[in-house]
Amino acid sequence: MLKQGIILVLLAIAAMFAVGCDDNAATDGMAVFGVSDINGSTGDPIVAASASAVPMTFRWRPYFDPNAAIVEAAPHGDYVIDHYRVVFSANTSGATLPGPREESCSILVPVYELVTAGIVVVTPTEATSNSAGTLLNANIEFTAHELGTEKEATFNITVTVHF
Repeated sequence: MLKQGIILVLLAIAAMFAVGCDDNAATDGMAVFGVSDINGSTGDPIVAASASAVPMTFRWRPYFDPNAAIVEAAPHGDYVIDHYRVVFSANTSGATLPGPREESCSILVPVYELVTAGIVVVTPTEATSNSAGTLLNANIEFTAHELGTEKEATFNITVTVHF
């Protein structure tokens, strides 16, 4: 009797899960983004003194396609990274934290393709805000939208900046 009760409860939970996930519009077109490398294949650290765009390689795949079975974008469109926000935190005590900064961009990232683009992690003004030897973490939050829809995706990375 107890076994039958447990089985019935498990079946009811499974049925509720299937109904709850069937038409969940929030999961349609979801994406998993990543940054494959920063500063190219050299892997050099981000140095504030250069205060130039840092090359980063972006990629995305549909959320429900971990095995890369979808080979064309349909029904998932390509994404465009529209802007990013940089927020600094200190690694070195006594460091001067630059204020948060937002930058606009337009980086087209087709499904499963690697795309390299330059991201301004440190501006010239920010580069002079700390003394040599200071380390800051730069948390960069990217916002993208799926082409042909109003669906947005956000993802972030944290990199260390050497002053």
